[in-house]
Amino acid sequence: MVIRALLAALCLLNAALAVLVAAPLPRVPALVALAVAVTSWSLVLVPPALLGLAAAACAGRRCPWWAGAAALTAFAALVYGVMPYAAAYRTAERHGTTLDLGAYVGGGVNYAKTPDRGRGITYARPGGERVRLDLWTLPKRPAVRRPAVVWVHGGGWNKGHRSQSPRWNRWLNDRGWSVFDIDYRLAPGVTQLDQIRDVRCAVHWVRRHARTYGVDPERLVLAGSSAGGNLALAAAYARAPSSHAPGAWRAAGTKSERHTRSMCAMRDSAVAGVVSLYGPTDMRRLIERTVLRADPLMPRLMGGSAAGAPERYRLGSPARLVHRRVPPTLLLHGGADRAVPVAQARDLARRLAAAGARASYVELPWADHCFDVNWGGWASQVARAALGRFLDGIAGRPSGPGGFTLRTDGRQLPVQGR
Repeated sequence: MVIRALLAALCLLNAALAVLVAAPLPRVPALVALAVAVTSWSLVLVPPALLGLAAAACAGRRCPWWAGAAALTAFAALVYGVMPYAAAYRTAERHGTTLDLGAYVGGGVNYAKTPDRGRGITYARPGGERVRLDLWTLPKRPAVRRPAVVWVHGGGWNKGHRSQSPRWNRWLNDRGWSVFDIDYRLAPGVTQLDQIRDVRCAVHWVRRHARTYGVDPERLVLAGSSAGGNLALAAAYARAPSSHAPGAWRAAGTKSERHTRSMCAMRDSAVAGVVSLYGPTDMRRLIERTVLRADPLMPRLMGGSAAGAPERYRLGSPARLVHRRVPPTLLLHGGADRAVPVAQARDLARRLAAAGARASYVELPWADHCFDVNWGGWASQVARAALGRFLDGIAGRPSGPGGFTLRTDGRQLPVQGR
């Protein structure tokens, strides 16, 4: 009886862990957080999986049915626990880096519940509402202008806050980059176009205050994760000639949008590069093909349906704004992303390649959405190596081997533009 109960418990535990890694993300926030955590720290699946296999081997004759079930679920959990490392190892080799088990174990969590209030400063007041950014700037040095990153947080366009990923800011500081980690107005009170303009306003503010903070406005990179990656790409690509068809931005007409447009929509907000971590690239496809199709927030965020407001969807979809002269782009996306399908990143990568734009795409096998919450995770380690090389190119520093390729269906498709 005790042996059967032990086998049943191990069977259920390993099955639950495997489901958290492999099944579609649930809509319950607590379960989503648990699923992302288990996926990001996949090695936690290994000990119970090995225990399940050992128990099944020892008790196979006494309880053959439960032993078989325990062995099957344990094997599945073991695969999900080990394969992310094996896949990341090969990816790391291709990008000239190695994986560090010590960093995996001791990397910690890349998340902060509240902004660092000692760093905040207002960069815009649309409609009288203060929109702030956190300064992660380095000490000024005479005659030295540092490169800088404007970081845009994620959160599904309706939540999140500046400096919620502080490990990225510290890492960038350690590499000699100043960081301006921004807030933007959140839905449902504003539309996505408002948020894109907030990002552009932040870039303009940084360029205007570059001398004050000792940064080089010509080496300014826009970066973001998830919804922030979407906004960063859309804001950066909005300068491309193809996105400025007559009346394109005039299509926005809410009171909030008119105010933001008059304030800073078309001011100088050029960037030297743009980075997206698992950001959506095609809003219509994202909403139609994921659980977002049932989310009542989406029509309010987009200002209508895709059929009723096609121009809004286009302006919020970086894949629809591609032009040869878009800023150099780095796309980092998990191959097992259950929130923003990897097809979104692959589609943008192909369009950038077809347009001859300067772009690099790094697909991280077995990595899920928000993989960088585990700062020492395998995907995070590869992502830092790729981002470091990309930033070195922007900053004019020597860099390692490049030329990323898109792997899909057993084929290699070139992604980096000439």
